Amino acid sequence: MENQKRLRNMLIILTFGLMLVQGSIDNIRGVLIPSIKDEFMVNYTSIATMMLLSTLGYITATFTGGMMTDKIGHKKLIFAGFLFAITGIAGIAMAGTYFALVLFMFLLGYGIGLLTMGASTLAPVVFVKNQGIMMNLMHFFYGMGATVGPKYAGMLLAAGVAWRDIYRYSLIFVGTVLIYFLFCKFPHIEEKKKEERVPLREILMDRRVVLFSLLLGFYVASEVGLANWLATYLQNVKGMSESKSASYLSLFFMIFTIGRLIGGFIAERVGYMRSVFIFVLSALVCLAIGIFGKKEYVMIISLGGFFFSIVYPTVMVILIKSFKKGLNSIMGVVITASSGINMIANWFIGKMNDLFHEAVGFSMILFFLSIVLVLLLMLKRELAGERKQAP
Repeated sequence: MENQKRLRNMLIILTFGLMLVQGSIDNIRGVLIPSIKDEFMVNYTSIATMMLLSTLGYITATFTGGMMTDKIGHKKLIFAGFLFAITGIAGIAMAGTYFALVLFMFLLGYGIGLLTMGASTLAPVVFVKNQGIMMNLMHFFYGMGATVGPKYAGMLLAAGVAWRDIYRYSLIFVGTVLIYFLFCKFPHIEEKKKEERVPLREILMDRRVVLFSLLLGFYVASEVGLANWLATYLQNVKGMSESKSASYLSLFFMIFTIGRLIGGFIAERVGYMRSVFIFVLSALVCLAIGIFGKKEYVMIISLGGFFFSIVYPTVMVILIKSFKKGLNSIMGVVITASSGINMIANWFIGKMNDLFHEAVGFSMILFFLSIVLVLLLMLKRELAGERKQAP
């Protein structure tokens, strides 16, 4: 029993480490976009296409990740994720053309997607108590990586370090988590009785799955859009330096991370659905003040990171509690569909930047958050109806 507890604790630490990797690698890119754009002499639409294909790699991984977990197990899935992620990072650092850069961004996205699915499907198994708190704690480590990553990248850029070298240095961190992973054992996880499967058609026809997919899609588009475009917006619209814009992005994720640390307790006390609605509405207000207010009000965008913090993990807890069977496959479908929405939405932001102005593109995040509020109300009604019909 004691040995089993130790193995479970090691796997809990692994899920935290995987989220740390995703948070840091995902979010150094936003700070490096202006440097990448200048070196390859491309426009914002090309940058948005690069991010679209990176997200497509992520989607490809999440679409197959749930089914792959059932077939090959968590350990092989996560190991494959590390291999693709490391290959992608090394390739990005060496890419000589825009097309090579896009290819390796796709591979990196695929690798990160496999790591995400590994952590997401492992979490319901190893988090046996206080799932709301533990899921927020797991995503706290994503926020920690997202805080340190941009700050680290901004400091190195200010010191004259090339963006390619910043990617090279990130391999040290990813390699450290890989070494820890190799010492983890998954015996009780892999031998666990396989869950009852649900046909894909049945999953796709479920209104709850559709609503969860749309809700998470537009939320992720908002969070990722802010991570990808805030530094560009601050530099080109508000006239800030690379270092200062990176500091604002890092502050957003630092406050975001604090929210993840304490947000689980708030969600448990206030209620999952109610807390998500309040936090999304507050995030929308903070972003609107930062965009339409005076230059000094930009700080409020960073403070709004607190209200972005609990949305994704808490919605995932609601999802886990809403389905009795086929959870791995359902999570695969929801994460894939939501990633597809995010991919298209962030490409659209880049297109708006080119067609109109960076201020117009960045303001699209307000529209996405408004859609999330409407979808939350629809999901609440749908879940209430399901509970009434339950025997």
